[in-house]
Amino acid sequence: MRETPHCGESRKPRPMRPHYFFQKLLSIMLFACASSLSAGLERWQTVELGGEKIGYRQLVREIVDDRVLTREELVITLQQPGEASRTSTIILEFEETRDGQPLSLSKKVSSQSANQTIEARVEGGELRVERSDGRQVDVSRLVLPDDFLMPYGIQLALRNAAGDARELQFSAFNFSTLAFETVRLKGQRQSGELAWHFTYQQGRTVQPSHWFTNEGFEVLREESVTGGETLVLYDCDKACALAPFSPTTHVYRQLIRAPVRMPEAALRGRVRYQLSGDSTLVPPETAEQAVVSRNGGWQVDICTDCGAEDAPEASVLEAARQSTYWIAADDPEIQRLASEFGAEEESLDVMARLTRFVSLHMNAQPDYAGFATASEALASGQGDCTEHALLLAALARAAGLPARIAIGLAYNTERFLGRKYVFVPHAWVQVWDGSAWRSFDSGLGEFHAGYIALALSYSGEVAHFTRVNARLHALQIQSAARVQTQGGKP
Repeated sequence: MRETPHCGESRKPRPMRPHYFFQKLLSIMLFACASSLSAGLERWQTVELGGEKIGYRQLVREIVDDRVLTREELVITLQQPGEASRTSTIILEFEETRDGQPLSLSKKVSSQSANQTIEARVEGGELRVERSDGRQVDVSRLVLPDDFLMPYGIQLALRNAAGDARELQFSAFNFSTLAFETVRLKGQRQSGELAWHFTYQQGRTVQPSHWFTNEGFEVLREESVTGGETLVLYDCDKACALAPFSPTTHVYRQLIRAPVRMPEAALRGRVRYQLSGDSTLVPPETAEQAVVSRNGGWQVDICTDCGAEDAPEASVLEAARQSTYWIAADDPEIQRLASEFGAEEESLDVMARLTRFVSLHMNAQPDYAGFATASEALASGQGDCTEHALLLAALARAAGLPARIAIGLAYNTERFLGRKYVFVPHAWVQVWDGSAWRSFDSGLGEFHAGYIALALSYSGEVAHFTRVNARLHALQIQSAARVQTQGGKP
């Protein structure tokens, strides 16, 4: 672990952008539905986003005795302005019977800051799911749906159907939510090498993905929309897939333009925003945020005591104290640090010390590749605001303080990725002090009226972050105005 800076040292806060973009980019890998291919074959694909190459994918299938083994490896390289490029690798493996019955599946994610493994195996009528970050293991069991399919089974089902229009509905395992979700495939025969065009609708996603297959239902091209840009994977030879390229930056679409420049004085007071766009993204009411439905969108007032959130039930406070896989409050080193830095009786004093520790412990150069648990963040000191929030929440819980994570936007007055006066995707911590949930942020610094919460998470699951990210591109901040108060009322 990195040496703790001496008291009195300070580090200038810098904006942190969470892994929303990376996670959404890899959303095609969250479902256990890899591209189908014939046994004994190897295929290579190029990955492009917005017309620019960002990586490659290799697919291999072989038959071993009575089992069909499918493996796919996705390698993505991204770069932020002024930083070295970062490469992340995801490997999916599937084991099925020759008649397409699922046996096991796994997902491994490797990057500079995070290494995650999820292994699942069919045991009787259940799917046993085990995930690990190398420091902790979490095991769960799911009832196995009768219509659960994986890559080879999907291909067989399509081959066994008849006609120029084919439909298939089945259950797929979602690696992000660790749950089964319904998938709907609708296909129509067309002329040419891409003999079939399928729409692929997973769960509650609004926009379907598109599969283009040959006559054997091997997927030769996939298209989906992520944050307003088109993500494409298409077949090419090995030399084409592995050909070098210059990593490009695709982060600016995650920044939301501020309608006005807000001075520090305004941010220290009360600011009223009018949000429009995706109506499914409903900002929560908190002690610091008052939300009213207005003009087809949301009027959001933010200050230190603007909102009127109800006091949490005992069960909610208990959930906010629990250790989870991502918020690993039971990690021995996190427990030790919480004891060392959380000696004061006042919760706000404890949080001030813990916030300062996380701010100084984490590397000043954020790492946007991967998604690390609180334990990984503590061990490596790498990550961005997501890891800041997970680690700070874990320390707070280890110190006995109920904590949750706020996911949303933060106004940035300093230069961030070459841009100023923009709202950046962000995550921070809220702690229950006995009367209200109060915000603490080890990434940017002290809470102000430039923080807009769009969701709250008590478990820190990846799916909570990606769910917000999937809608950010449709969100607009129509206006922002300082609200003058008189006698504590606007």
